[in-house]
Amino acid sequence: MDNFYEQLETVVDFTNYKMIKMAMYVFGVLAFLCLFTVQIIPLIFSVIIAVVAFFMKKKAYVEYEYVLTNGVIDIDAIYDQKKRKRLISFDAKDMELLAEANSVYVKDFSNKPDKELKCFQAKTTKIVYIAMITGGVTRLQFMFTPDKGFLDLCYKYNPRAVKRAIR
Repeated sequence: MDNFYEQLETVVDFTNYKMIKMAMYVFGVLAFLCLFTVQIIPLIFSVIIAVVAFFMKKKAYVEYEYVLTNGVIDIDAIYDQKKRKRLISFDAKDMELLAEANSVYVKDFSNKPDKELKCFQAKTTKIVYIAMITGGVTRLQFMFTPDKGFLDLCYKYNPRAVKRAIR
């Protein structure tokens, strides 16, 4: 039987995104007005700020999607609800540990990978889990916020690695 589970970690706080988007529009209009009044210094200044705000806007609105398909975990970042980028793909059997970030299991884990990948919102209220991926090609600490269904399927594919909290 095929197992498929998909979880989307959406953006909770839109204030930075809205402020950057507003700055992009304001300085874009200001640059357009400076173009007709032939004011070179304000034109250059406004164009630079509008372009910087355009690129910052894409990084200010990032959603994460966790997909588990038959033991293969795919993590994607979705920028500005338009562009999708695959961050990592690994087999659940390559995880040596999957536990809460502040648990004893993570603190006692020896030979932690140096590389860290954080795939959760900065102001999240959910429990952050760390997956120590040491098998396969990559070695990294992967931090994310899975829900109970995602953890249950990970437990199905790698029961020794998943350490669930008793609540």
